[in-house]
Amino acid sequence: MKSRAFGRFVAVVALAGLALNAAAAEKPDWLKGPLTKPLDQVRLGITVLYPESNSYQARYAETVRTYTKKLGVQATIMDPQGDPSKQFSQIQNLIAEHVDAMVVWPTSAVAVNPAIRRAHAAGIPVIISNSHIDKSARQYTVGFTGPDDCGQARKAGEMMVHALNGKGQIVLVLGTPGYATAMIRESCFMDVIKKHPDIKVLDKQPASWNRGKAQSVMEAYLTKYGQKIDGVYAEDDGMGLGVLNAIKGAGIKKGRIKLVTANMFSQGYTAIKQGWETGSVWQSPSDDAKLAIQTAIRVAEGESVPKVQHIPTPKVNAETIKNFSQPTW
Repeated sequence: MKSRAFGRFVAVVALAGLALNAAAAEKPDWLKGPLTKPLDQVRLGITVLYPESNSYQARYAETVRTYTKKLGVQATIMDPQGDPSKQFSQIQNLIAEHVDAMVVWPTSAVAVNPAIRRAHAAGIPVIISNSHIDKSARQYTVGFTGPDDCGQARKAGEMMVHALNGKGQIVLVLGTPGYATAMIRESCFMDVIKKHPDIKVLDKQPASWNRGKAQSVMEAYLTKYGQKIDGVYAEDDGMGLGVLNAIKGAGIKKGRIKLVTANMFSQGYTAIKQGWETGSVWQSPSDDAKLAIQTAIRVAEGESVPKVQHIPTPKVNAETIKNFSQPTW
């Protein structure tokens, strides 16, 4: 998927007299009160982390595009390509456009916070999506929507403990250094592991949500630690699939190394069914994007929203996978 597909564009609905737009302008049931303005007059600004990074982010960005079009709202959608300075400028541009509400999937827990403060000062409500910003700037936002990253990481830790019967040596493959999701998914996973002193962490290295980098990290782990490795925790399933490529490439028997990840992808689902991956956690990018957009529209229409709203993230392993359809991301 080319980045230009998620470049800056404005989706503007047709005139209210058109039948298609009339249908789109009907009030959804998740809007509690009467509309303070027609949906086709609601103007949203959305800046998405990095749609080319992995299939989750690509599906999130695509859902934002199609869902805002379906609802009939005006949406300026931007791709900062993972660059905090670029996202800072994008937020400034959205402020200048006087959007009714803004959705920010932050590229950094700290770097974009001055721009978020400026949006607040300009009277533009900001919804933080998917990944938290630093606590010092949360007072300038109306709320957070997305996964419970700490809960996910604890579920991954529980699956690792169960798979190892409470004893073994593991390595960690982490997301982007300094990125809130990466830090939370590490610390909360370790909260579980530390309760089991017979599980030792041999090493931890970042792979920045990149499958190829994760494969290289795992190859280096196998060279350095070899048979000592009993388990691997990857902070997302995209990196987990890179880890799995390294395990297969080394000729290691299926299931010998326990692999646990967060936010399962389609190929991860297959790997769990085949026994190559021990377990992951369900996380829908479409649910993630829709909740953020719904929250932004509710705020733009004058409704109060909860400070934190989470999407469902249940465990997926050999025992529970029968309860889930294969993801499309």
